[in-house]
Amino acid sequence: MVDKNETTALIVGGTAGIGLATATRFAATGSRVAIAGRDAARGEAALATLISTGAEAMYLAVDVQDTSSVEALVKAVTAKWGRLDYAFNNAGWEGVPGPVQEAAEDDWTRMIDIKLNGVWRGLRTQITQMRKQGYGAIVNMAGNWGLNGFPNFAAYCAAAHGIVGLTKAAALEVAAANIRINAVCPGAVDAPMLDRMVDGSAEAKKSFGQQLAIGRVCTPEEVANLVVWLCSSEASYINGASIPLDGGGV
Repeated sequence: MVDKNETTALIVGGTAGIGLATATRFAATGSRVAIAGRDAARGEAALATLISTGAEAMYLAVDVQDTSSVEALVKAVTAKWGRLDYAFNNAGWEGVPGPVQEAAEDDWTRMIDIKLNGVWRGLRTQITQMRKQGYGAIVNMAGNWGLNGFPNFAAYCAAAHGIVGLTKAAALEVAAANIRINAVCPGAVDAPMLDRMVDGSAEAKKSFGQQLAIGRVCTPEEVANLVVWLCSSEASYINGASIPLDGGGV
């Protein structure tokens, strides 16, 4: 459980799926939550959902490929609430599937810039604020393709592996500053990204889930529970870890 005392959480990529589930979970523990995403209409709808539950929340527009846009998030949060206790870097893109040798350079570069560089841009400004405060916890979304490979998704795997390495290195740099950084590595999650990857086929998702040891895909709420726990004092000795959440895999 997240420690109460008007704590503040920022969820980058927080307007749907895993991000919104995490914002909802943080709010349920008493945190104020800021959700950030590119789609303003979806962001405002997500904000209305959070407010309807009694949460103190705000929506912020962001483009994780733009450093100034990412930096503006922390400035807005601290201007409103004075502090940033927790951050979840969750923005991503599924990419364009295909063999390595057939990948378009623009698609490769876009994946690295959104998924890996987007996390790096978030960390830079979040760490700066947390160093000023003297505390904080950050969780990065890597995915279990950051722990293994998957054919036809090399760019995604490369970016995810990069996040795992970035998380380990950054965690070592800031541990003495009372800041912890970890990564979550879920497998298939019943969220908008998976819907896009299977063209919205419920049957495809069910079939894929049945191949897994646990017999189903992960829920956004299960990922949210792990993220929020990693930010809590109950996880105070966990730092630099990349935790799989795949039901035991295949």
